[in-house]
Amino acid sequence: MSTVRQALQDLGHIRQLGYVVSDLDAAVRGWGAGLGVGPWLVIRNVPLACVYRGAPSRPMVDIALAYRGGMQIELIRQTDAAPSPYRPFIERGQYGLHHTAYLCERMQDSVEALQAAGLTLVCDINMPTGGRYVYFESPVPGEQSLVELLEATPAMRQMFEQGIAAAAAWDGGGVPTVMDFAALAAADPRRPR
Repeated sequence: MSTVRQALQDLGHIRQLGYVVSDLDAAVRGWGAGLGVGPWLVIRNVPLACVYRGAPSRPMVDIALAYRGGMQIELIRQTDAAPSPYRPFIERGQYGLHHTAYLCERMQDSVEALQAAGLTLVCDINMPTGGRYVYFESPVPGEQSLVELLEATPAMRQMFEQGIAAAAAWDGGGVPTVMDFAALAAADPRRPR
């Protein structure tokens, strides 16, 4: 078995599929009505403090999260032109699957294992609410989608547990829950901006 394959298998199951979209609200409606995925949590104005291909950047994104079984579906729309792992997809007009993600209990060990296996680190992001996630280039030649590692913080584990339970109980109705990160940050001066 290849070193890369073993390193990825050691991470466990893929827990998230992330998609870059051009219209977040339309994508949420489509995934809900067309694919039966929901309920949705939409978070607007999320600032990402990251290092993208070796240079600091601070892209702004809107995201939407929902679950199908134990799989989290993430929809991402970048709202500015800052360098990011999303910009190349947007600039090519390549909307759709952006990454597959794994939850990692020991984040730095997992990052080092993938690097030792030969994968190239593309972006390292500190979440505004705590925790970290990173993107690696795909080990599949010619594949444009990325491999993501999500730090399994207590808040991240709780989000997955609550989202999976909400999806299991979802009747297909209702509207997405919408949060505006900028408004939350303005209301709480301790929150990072």
